[in-house]
Amino acid sequence: MHTNTPISIQNITFAYDKNPLLTDFSLTIEQGSFICLTGESGCGKSTLLRLINGLLIPQKGKIEINGSVLTSKNLISARRNMGYILQGNSLFPHLTVYQNMTFCLALQSVSAEQSKKRIKELLPIVHLPEDILDKFPSQLSGGQKQRVGIIRGIAHKPSIILMDEPFSALDSETRNSLQDLVKSIHKLTNTTFVMVTHSLAEAEKLGTRIVKM
Repeated sequence: MHTNTPISIQNITFAYDKNPLLTDFSLTIEQGSFICLTGESGCGKSTLLRLINGLLIPQKGKIEINGSVLTSKNLISARRNMGYILQGNSLFPHLTVYQNMTFCLALQSVSAEQSKKRIKELLPIVHLPEDILDKFPSQLSGGQKQRVGIIRGIAHKPSIILMDEPFSALDSETRNSLQDLVKSIHKLTNTTFVMVTHSLAEAEKLGTRIVKM
């Protein structure tokens, strides 16, 4: 296990319908870093995130997660060690806030008691009250939805957190607040973050390294 390089992307090529997005692309991501992927729309930022998560498979090259080459055989175990945070509307509308927050914990068969304990630990960190837990996403503000999404992404203590423009749909005050929150979580946990953003200012604020694609 190469714990100092949790993500190693080696000469990958990926194309949609023979239109190349990534060609012979390589990137090494060190443990505890905060990588911000920037670049114009259509350059492959979100596609790269999906490739790291195993939602897409490269036509050439390979991706190693914690020292193991990502394949169809180990996708599930690899994903269990990742958090994926999207924009707030990615919450499951038919599940309560609590069910959304504990979704990844349930997949890992964490007990109900341990799940409740973990969520109680995280609520004050993201500045959410307990009385929000029985509500549904449609009853929340944009900022609240994103905080719920953050808890869902980190509750199972993943070593890698992927974020795809998580703050782009929010007003500037909420966006700044959540940027500060994510920055503090990164410092607190030393987790490896990879985030897609169109905002260079956001990348400079959060990133330990900026990758322009």
